[in-house]
Amino acid sequence: MKKYVLFLMATFALFGGLKAQQVEVDGKVESTDVQVGKPFTLDLSLKVPYGWFVEWNDFATDTLSEQLDIIKRSEVERTADADSNVIVKQQLTLMTFDTGQVQVPPIALKYARSFDDPNRLNAYTDPIRLYSTTMTVDTTMAYKPIVEPIAAPVKFKEVFPWILGALLLVLLVLGIWYWRKHRKPKVDADGNIVRGPVIPPYDKAVGDLENLRQQKLWQSGKVKEYFSSLTDIAREYIEGQFGVNAVEMTTDDILEEVKPLHFSQETYNKLKDTMEVADLVKFAKYSSSNLESENAMNSMTEFVNESYAQYKQRKAEEEARLAEMKKQKQEEPTGKEDVKDV
Repeated sequence: MKKYVLFLMATFALFGGLKAQQVEVDGKVESTDVQVGKPFTLDLSLKVPYGWFVEWNDFATDTLSEQLDIIKRSEVERTADADSNVIVKQQLTLMTFDTGQVQVPPIALKYARSFDDPNRLNAYTDPIRLYSTTMTVDTTMAYKPIVEPIAAPVKFKEVFPWILGALLLVLLVLGIWYWRKHRKPKVDADGNIVRGPVIPPYDKAVGDLENLRQQKLWQSGKVKEYFSSLTDIAREYIEGQFGVNAVEMTTDDILEEVKPLHFSQETYNKLKDTMEVADLVKFAKYSSSNLESENAMNSMTEFVNESYAQYKQRKAEEEARLAEMKKQKQEEPTGKEDVKDV
């Protein structure tokens, strides 16, 4: 009899332990009748024995199935019951846009006997059949007009950034206007306004010619580009130094306008010959040799140097002549002094 009682107690203890070790999973909704576009909740729970590990599904995607969208996830809650079982819960807010039969698919929730146990087990919820309908319309009621959108009152904090931005823009414009109006222009020793660093035409031409020489265009087969750049330098120099609108003129017009500047015939011919050869090359009527290309650079450099030297010499002579005339005028006796001497 005693052995029989011990056997029954061991049996009850074993069944009690198995019951305590039982894993339970559940998924339920408030109602199986849902409406299209109206949210409803799905409550998930998983119960495991104390000390076991639950690897909860994070539901990373926004869909639970092709028919169901996840629009909200609650925080995952962990509690314990009277038997020291751990219960993990989460609520999903779902929505469907299909009508008719809609099914919540089985959802796998993972667990293991311990955190270190690599063997992850799955507990699946039962599928739930839902019936989705559209909003019920009472056709017996009279139709009502569509309500126009109600304009929400504008709050100051909403328009404040715009007001601040407009004020800052106005202040910026006024500041720029005041600075431009009251700034003092720079003037040189003769009182002329200095608008910025300006390279004298002669210095610019000399520098441009040297840069063109260093580029070695004609040596690399770019003969047209070479002669085009060479004549452009000459045109800019003549216009800047002598006031002839050479940039917009043809070669013949430039040579005609340069004649009154009274350069020496040799200097004039260097410009004339180089410009005419350049025109032939640019219009594909002539192919210059290496020697002609090099001579063109030398001739144009000599023209710039010689024309500038002659220009300075004439200017110095003109200033000396004017100074002499002014001196003679100052030394001429006045009419009153002649009468007094008589």
